[in-house]
Amino acid sequence: MLISIITINYNNDEGLKKTMTSVLEQTYELIEYIVIDGGSTDGSVEVIEQNNDQLAYSVSEPDKGIYHAMNKGIEKATGAYLLFLNSGDWLVHSKVIENFVAFKPVEDIVYGDPLVRSGKGWSRKYMPTTLNIGTVLVNTLAHQAEFYKQSLFQDGLRYDTSYKCSSDRNLTIQAIIFKNASSRYIDLVVCYFENPGISSDFELRHQERKRYLRENFDPYFLKLLKEYKKQNKAYNKLRGHRIVKIALWLQKRKESLLLKKRI
Repeated sequence: MLISIITINYNNDEGLKKTMTSVLEQTYELIEYIVIDGGSTDGSVEVIEQNNDQLAYSVSEPDKGIYHAMNKGIEKATGAYLLFLNSGDWLVHSKVIENFVAFKPVEDIVYGDPLVRSGKGWSRKYMPTTLNIGTVLVNTLAHQAEFYKQSLFQDGLRYDTSYKCSSDRNLTIQAIIFKNASSRYIDLVVCYFENPGISSDFELRHQERKRYLRENFDPYFLKLLKEYKKQNKAYNKLRGHRIVKIALWLQKRKESLLLKKRI
């Protein structure tokens, strides 16, 4: 199974080195590595040229932003699955792709978890174990830990370049809700997510999400979604309460003891 990994970069030579090294050190051999650079002037081109013999395709030229660059990568990719690993993020170890393939993926979107930097170092950020109309609209998956089946893009699905920082999330929504794409969560830590980048612009991201929902869903649905978010927030808060945690632990222990008796 051929896996396409697409890295986009602009003036981030140090991040690019780290990303490219993690990909080129993978033990899995059937990797098609594509690097799309936006015409960097900081030394990134030299990094690409030093490794060009190990790349399936590379280019350095001005583009119209990160999503335009990602779309350019899609046009060149021929693998069964596509992984977008942008400069500054890197795979956690040399067997990530080998381990991914070992799960025998067949679904349209197969995703794992990232490691994100926190005050205490790196911690695993768990993604929702199922994707449906509710979870995909409320949660944001780690784009760097999502593997997209290439067939998803064969009928024109692309990143909407009119969005500056949320088109990756929107693409997943488009696939799950409007294309009825199948999905699967796998117990795999895929990458280190070093820098949130432009997606850290909370206000812009919030405005773009509102715009996307307004343009793609009717007002009655949005009213139901607002209520769903409210109930979901209350549910998660309740599950986090100490007494509830103890009750859930006791329930699991009871079920485990009953299972042992049956055996």
